[in-house]
Amino acid sequence: MILAVGPFVGSFEQEIVTFRPYVLWLMSVLKYDKVYISIHFNRSFLYDFIPTENIIPIYKYLSRDELGQNGCMHDSLNIKEFNDLLKGFKNTISKKENCSKKDILSYYINYTKAINQYPIHNKKFQNINIDCINIPDEYKNKCVFIPYIKSKTTMDVYNRLKDPIVIGDMKTYLMNENVIFKFVDYFENGWKYIIGIISSAKIVVCPLSYWTLICNMQKVPVFSYGNSLGQYKEDGIYHLGNKKSIAVPYSVIAMKVLENFLNSVEERKR
Repeated sequence: MILAVGPFVGSFEQEIVTFRPYVLWLMSVLKYDKVYISIHFNRSFLYDFIPTENIIPIYKYLSRDELGQNGCMHDSLNIKEFNDLLKGFKNTISKKENCSKKDILSYYINYTKAINQYPIHNKKFQNINIDCINIPDEYKNKCVFIPYIKSKTTMDVYNRLKDPIVIGDMKTYLMNENVIFKFVDYFENGWKYIIGIISSAKIVVCPLSYWTLICNMQKVPVFSYGNSLGQYKEDGIYHLGNKKSIAVPYSVIAMKVLENFLNSVEERKR
């Protein structure tokens, strides 16, 4: 029996929060002989636990159009076109494996604007392997800032940091300061650089978000601020046992906590 998951055409956020952990969970609870997935070509490194030849990329123009990826959907695809992709994915597997479609267990994220489609017990989080990622030394062991939200709060935090480097995708802010866009191969390898810099950071500072979740998966020091702290606190579902993670509501007191956290990280590095 062949397990087929996808296609996934949505955003990086939902790939991290929903699709990747759903794939990992399915692989842990189902019986199968082989597994195939269909995803964005430039994020295939997230799935090093699946043979390269079993990763079927979706159309490249969908992956390059990062701003068109919203939730689990893509602005360029209607439901019929998505179903055509799904059909093509199954046909590709059937031809490669010389098998009947009845031998394919097909799972995919519902093509709908609704998020949080799957409860936490249908997800499995696992750190991202960065062995394939080469980061220049100038971007390692740095204070990293990810300006996920455009606000006065974001700028206040940024201005309090000591010589930070800014990273993020095309949906983050301070794009002129974003070092990721200095790489000429951004569309092919930008996500690798982002994960690599996060994983090698001295500390990451960001609004509470899926960026916090990534830091917790990679077990790097992270200071996150914002609302709805529950999921990211020590007993929250997205904390993932990262003892170097602090989540606080934004306030004057929180900024003092940030200053102390930065100082403590500096002390540990000496």
